[in-house]
Amino acid sequence: MSTLLPAAKASAEAAMDQAQVDLDKTVVRAGVDGRVEQFLLRPGDVVNPLMRPAGVLIPEGAGQRALQAGFGQIEAQVLKPGMIAEAACSSLPWTIIPMVITNVQDYIAAGQFRGGEQLIDPSAVRPGTILTFLEPLEKDGLANVTAGSSCIVNAYTDNHEIIASKDTGAFKGFVLHAVDAIGLVHAMLLRIQALLLPIKTLVLSGH
Repeated sequence: MSTLLPAAKASAEAAMDQAQVDLDKTVVRAGVDGRVEQFLLRPGDVVNPLMRPAGVLIPEGAGQRALQAGFGQIEAQVLKPGMIAEAACSSLPWTIIPMVITNVQDYIAAGQFRGGEQLIDPSAVRPGTILTFLEPLEKDGLANVTAGSSCIVNAYTDNHEIIASKDTGAFKGFVLHAVDAIGLVHAMLLRIQALLLPIKTLVLSGH
């Protein structure tokens, strides 16, 4: 009783701990809070995280913190973190959202290729865009925008300090004035696009 029973108890506890470890291996936990969408399964379906996931995990607050926008390659030397921008999204008509650029990707995805099955002619590839990350200036600026929505984004340069500098020549100042004026025109065009988007979609397209 003093030897066999304690040994049997310890063996049973070890077996229970091993069973708990095996049971824990069947539970998959996400690293973030969120919800699972498109969870469509039937008895007999094979679930594999690489080829056949059971569903898509949407992190909490996804699509409400930042936007991604692609700008032309000619603007690569102008786009900088801290630039002011504006966005108009299809899911939030008649609204202009003030944004700020927080990061600019320093490579172009369309310029990458891998060796293997076929040769690639660079002239046949459409020019890629400069990917930028933007966040709203207001805390809940994207709260009413549906995640994944299509948006139009304008970014604006600010050359006021350069123009006011004594080291800036008259011709350079005139050119920078023209650049800022074009930015004002683009801001007006963005508002016109935001105003006409619901009319174009709901009236002129026949929806």
